[in-house]
Amino acid sequence: MADEQVVISVADDQVDDMSTVVDALRAAGLRVSEVLGSAGVVTGTVDGAALASLSTVPGVVDVERSRVYQAPPPDSPVQ
Repeated sequence: MADEQVVISVADDQVDDMSTVVDALRAAGLRVSEVLGSAGVVTGTVDGAALASLSTVPGVVDVERSRVYQAPPPDSPVQ
C-alpha cells in the first residue's frame, strides 16, 4: 500500500510520557516527522497497511490522515 501522512493525538494524561508513546508508534511502523510534546501531537508517515495499528497504541486518542490543501496561483481564473 501507499504511504500515508498522519497526525496523531496523544491523550492528555500521556503527554508527560511522550517518549514512550512515540517509541510504541515507531514500533507500530510510524516514521516520525515531528513531535509536538506540549500539544500532544505526533506527525509522521506510515505504510497504509499499518495505519490501523497506530490507533491501538496505548495513549493514542486519534489518528488522522493529513490533508494537503493548495490554493491556485494568484493569476489563475479559479479563486
